[in-house]
Amino acid sequence: MAKKVGFSPESLLKQFSPKKVKDADLSLENLGLTTSQISDALKNLTGEYGVVPGVKPIKDNLKVSGRIITVKTQQDDWGTSLKAVETSSKGDIIFIACDGDEVGVWGEMFSKYAQEKGVQSTVVYGAMRDVEAVRELDYPVFSRSIVPHAGTPRAEGEINIPIECGEVTVKTGDWIFGDDCGVVVIQAEILDPVIQESLKIKKTEEEILHQIAEGKSLSDILGIK
Repeated sequence: MAKKVGFSPESLLKQFSPKKVKDADLSLENLGLTTSQISDALKNLTGEYGVVPGVKPIKDNLKVSGRIITVKTQQDDWGTSLKAVETSSKGDIIFIACDGDEVGVWGEMFSKYAQEKGVQSTVVYGAMRDVEAVRELDYPVFSRSIVPHAGTPRAEGEINIPIECGEVTVKTGDWIFGDDCGVVVIQAEILDPVIQESLKIKKTEEEILHQIAEGKSLSDILGIK
């Protein structure tokens, strides 16, 4: 009988390089990580949390990770969102930043179109609509706001430029991780050390939870007087 080869996030990260590891292998499920652990790791290494303020998943249990294509547009111009879908590649995560979150720039038709093109997910630093239909499509969307109305198809925005979302700078090619807590952006050049630090944090948390289960005081475990 052939020996079964075990898989662990640590073994995957030992092989980490753009040539050896596919983007899909760095999913939250494969790594066994959460956005909370990733944000903590980013803070430890850079002093920044990387959390895009106010953005949350439109349904429970959404988990995404991958490379970003950036979109900057006005909230009443949904035409730029369409341009982004048509210029995106399979596996991309479209990140749309608007000047407000009171008018929708994303909805059912764009979600279906993106899904058919193999786009992985959309993150809207602004507003979306048609939320019930998008949930039924099972297309992952993270958004700051949900509204019923949309603007016009002017397509006057820009694609693939750096954008500012609160204190977070987002660039095409950066990585984003999203789950029930929200989304975290990591610069592509520091992805490996952030993931390594996240795995260390996960291990430490598991050890603490084990000690709690044994009846130890959390204050004592953490050294808080």
